Amino acid sequence: MSTPEYNVTSKYQVEGHREDHSVDFEKSVHEIQIEHVPEGTASAGKALFMLMKAFVGTGVIFLPNSFKNGGLGLSIGLMFILAIICLYAFQLLVWVHARTGGSYGDMAGKLFGRYCRYSVLFFLIISQMGFVASYMMFISQNIHMIAEAFSQCNPPFESKYWIWIACALIIPICWVRKLARLSWCAIIADIFILFGLVSVLYYTGAQIHDNGVGPNIHAINQRDFGLMIGTAVFSFEGIGMVVSIIESMKEPEKFPRVLNIGMVIITCIFVLIGAIGYIAYGENIEASIVANLRTEALSVTVQLLYAIAMILTSPFMLWPPLTIIERGIFGTKRSGRIALKWKLGKNFVRSLVPIVCAAVSFGVGADNLDKFVSLVGIIACMPLCFIFPGLFHFKMCKNIYMRILNTLLMAWGLGIMVYTLYVNISSWIDPAPAAPHVCSPFNYD
Repeated sequence: MSTPEYNVTSKYQVEGHREDHSVDFEKSVHEIQIEHVPEGTASAGKALFMLMKAFVGTGVIFLPNSFKNGGLGLSIGLMFILAIICLYAFQLLVWVHARTGGSYGDMAGKLFGRYCRYSVLFFLIISQMGFVASYMMFISQNIHMIAEAFSQCNPPFESKYWIWIACALIIPICWVRKLARLSWCAIIADIFILFGLVSVLYYTGAQIHDNGVGPNIHAINQRDFGLMIGTAVFSFEGIGMVVSIIESMKEPEKFPRVLNIGMVIITCIFVLIGAIGYIAYGENIEASIVANLRTEALSVTVQLLYAIAMILTSPFMLWPPLTIIERGIFGTKRSGRIALKWKLGKNFVRSLVPIVCAAVSFGVGADNLDKFVSLVGIIACMPLCFIFPGLFHFKMCKNIYMRILNTLLMAWGLGIMVYTLYVNISSWIDPAPAAPHVCSPFNYD
C-alpha cells in the first residue's frame, strides 16, 4: 500500500459535509490525552510517545488472563497476528484520512453519508461506555481487596457494592465541561498506571524467581481462545486516537512509519505482560493481574493507585457519550450560563451516563470481568479496528488487488466477530470452573 499523500484534494473533501454540532465531539475527547499539542506542531518522536500512551493503558493488565484463555503458545501467536492485521487496518485509515481529512466519524459521513457516520459514532460511544463499565468492575475489585487486607478478611460488604462508591466519585468530575481544567487528572492517572505496570513486572518476575512456573500452563486452550481474541482487541483501545495524532503532527506524512514502529513496541509490551503474568501464576491468574499480587505495602499501594487512576480516567472515556447525549437533548442554545435550570438539567443527564455504566458493572459483577472485557472488545472494538477501515478504503481505492484485500479484511472482521461472540456467549451460559478467591490479610508485623 502506498504511503499516504497529505496534499491530495479529492472530491470527498469538496462534497463532504459536516453534521450538526450535536455529534461534533471526537476531537475534544482526546485533547487532554494528546497533551494539548496544537495541530501541526508535534514531531515524530512526540507522536510516537502519544501513540504509546494511547494504547498502553488499562487493557494490558487483562492480558495475562486472556493468555490463560488462549494458551501460552497460541496467545503469543495470535497477539502478533492480530497486531499485524490491526496495523494494516490502521494504515488503511491513515490512507483514507490523507484524502478526506476530518475525524473518524467525518470520514464515514463524507464517504457513505450520515447513517454510516452515526454507526461509527455509535460504536465509539459503546466502546467508551464499555471501557468505563469494565473500569468500575476493576476499581471495585481493587478496593475490595484493600478492604479485605486491612479488615483481616472481613470487609463491610461484597465487592460489587464498591462500584457505586466509584460512581459517586466519577459523577462530579463528569460535570466539568472544559477538559483543559482536568489536565491534572490525566497526568496523575498516567503516572499511576506507569508505576503499576512497572510494579506488575517486578512482582511477576519475583514470583517466577521464588516459586518457579505457575501451575497447569497450556500451550493451547481450544475451549476459550475466542475470549483471548476479544480481550486482545480490547487492548488495542487507542484506535480512536490515530486520527487525532495525525492532525497534531508537523509532518503527518511521517506518521505511517511512526505507526509501524509504535505497533512493534506496543505488541512486544503486550506479549511481555501477558506471557510473564500467565507463566508466573498459571491457572490461578485472576481477570486482572493486579489481583494476584501478594498482599504487602507495595501491592496495596499499586491496587489503590490503579483504582484512583481509573476513577480519574473514566470522565475522559465518557466524554463522547456525555457530549452527544447532552447536545441531543438540550441543543447548543440552552446554556447553563443563561439559566440555572439548564445547568442542573445537563448535570442530571451527565450523571445518568456513569450511572448506566455502574448499573451494567453491578449486574455483571467483578467475577465476570474477563468475559465482559472480551465482550466489549468483540462488539465495540472489532468494527472500529477491522470493518470500517476496510470499508472506507474499498470506497476510495480503485486497485483491484487492494479491493480484494479490503474485502478479506472486512470478512475477517465480521467472521471473527461472530465466532468470538458465540464463544463469549457460551462462556456465560456454561462457564469454566474458576479458581476460588483466597483472601490475604495485611501482615502488620
